[in-house]
Amino acid sequence: MLLDTYKAQELMWLVTINAKTKSGQYAFRGDLVVKLGEFNEVANKRNPPEAVIKEAVILADDTSLLMVAGNFSDVLELPQFIERFTADLAPECKPLFFIDNLKESAVLDVDGRQYTLIPLPTGMVWNEVLDLCFLDKHDLKGQSTEDKVVTVYNALKSYQPKFRASTLDEVIATRTDKKREVWGAV
Repeated sequence: MLLDTYKAQELMWLVTINAKTKSGQYAFRGDLVVKLGEFNEVANKRNPPEAVIKEAVILADDTSLLMVAGNFSDVLELPQFIERFTADLAPECKPLFFIDNLKESAVLDVDGRQYTLIPLPTGMVWNEVLDLCFLDKHDLKGQSTEDKVVTVYNALKSYQPKFRASTLDEVIATRTDKKREVWGAV
């Protein structure tokens, strides 16, 4: 199974869900490592990841990623994702990323695959994805945590972003210095 391979490669970080759905697919929520940290010889362990998809929402089958949504701190992490994971994406997969330092929303075509990019200065990926799909708590009521990911996947199939078409180079050239606003205990 593909997600087991990621786990063995130490690509899962801060896992919230990693379970099989009723439909036989696999749901993952948590942080997915895009670029591993260097191995620290002195400490005899790996340093924290250099790039992750934060708050990732993923649905996979045994061999491919059917849905990928999440948050990048920097748009420069997107090419690293493309390099590492493109071979694992199902033909119908249209990754959706919320990016902290993105100037404006855009739709990219990278080697024939659509990527939707949306700025996210505040908020949580799960809530933003539910809003894009016009889903609310009622639509998810009574479902297991992993089956909620399947519901989102099915709703995202009909999502048609109406953002400006752009290239990866154009998006990177217009990146900002914005950081995500974070709340928490003081």
